[in-house]
Amino acid sequence: MFLNLKMVSKALKYSLAIVLSGVIAIVVLYNVGFVDKCPLKQIDIEGNLKKYDQTKDPELCAQLNDKISQFDDSCKGNLEILDCG
Repeated sequence: MFLNLKMVSKALKYSLAIVLSGVIAIVVLYNVGFVDKCPLKQIDIEGNLKKYDQTKDPELCAQLNDKISQFDDSCKGNLEILDCG
């Protein structure tokens, strides 16, 4: 019984190490520029758009317009600028 527990514990440690290595690799590749950042930026903007729809905060609207403008320029996107008025 204890042998099985030790084997499970060892397998869990290896699995955790592999997952952690994968996450670190993705973060490094993202920061170096090998991972396309545009889909992540779009997801961030869409999340903020949902928040803006709920709050109608003019400051958030201005920040979103800046992000949308930068996204459209760098990622060849076609997101529309919000009307903050």
